[in-house]
Amino acid sequence: MADASPRPAPTDRCATCGEMLSGKYYTLIDRPERYCARCIATRPRCASCGAPLGDQYWHLHDGRLQCPACHQVAIYDPELARAVFDETVAAVASHLGMTLNVGVAFRLVDAPTLAALRAEGCSDVPEGERTLGLYQRRGHIRVIYMLYGLPRLTFRTTVAHEYAHAWQAERCPLLRDPELREGHAEWVAYHHLLSLGCTRAAERMLATQHPYRPALERMLALERQLGVAGVIEYMTRAE
Repeated sequence: MADASPRPAPTDRCATCGEMLSGKYYTLIDRPERYCARCIATRPRCASCGAPLGDQYWHLHDGRLQCPACHQVAIYDPELARAVFDETVAAVASHLGMTLNVGVAFRLVDAPTLAALRAEGCSDVPEGERTLGLYQRRGHIRVIYMLYGLPRLTFRTTVAHEYAHAWQAERCPLLRDPELREGHAEWVAYHHLLSLGCTRAAERMLATQHPYRPALERMLALERQLGVAGVIEYMTRAE
């Protein structure tokens, strides 16, 4: 999450340190809490939402720090992760008609493992961007790797994005355009959020500064011309 621009604050207290706010304060997108400039500048941040951490937080084994709010809805248990993964894949396949002839395996991993996989060169993630999930194919083995400890909605959105890459590998194997590849994956995640009724989260994908946003906008423009089914058909012929 990105910090909003500072603005005049009413009399209130910082959500992290509890000090009275005066002059200016900061908020995070879609979060009601307000933070003082000192906490924004000096406190460590939650790895999931970016909020400055208070005295109570979770230290995950791979070094990430998690605020209590994100920890409460995060997925750590492999069995739960598998269930949510299967539910997400089934929803995308049903809602968008994006089925696979050959299934894709699932692995829940930590940050160092995901970083090592990314370093192998199997990702289009821009330099400096966090890696939350990764699709990889080695011969006949197809796997989606997901970072453990993600909040449930972030987990589902990332699974939808990576499942789109698995679908691309099977249904449009000649696709080489990285912008089209990532734009389509974001488009799938966007539609999955809409299917869940998470309209604010979907709108945020078009409001925040992110390297994939122009590619998503390109796909939505294409959808306005061709419709959802037309986009799917277009992708099967893309190179």
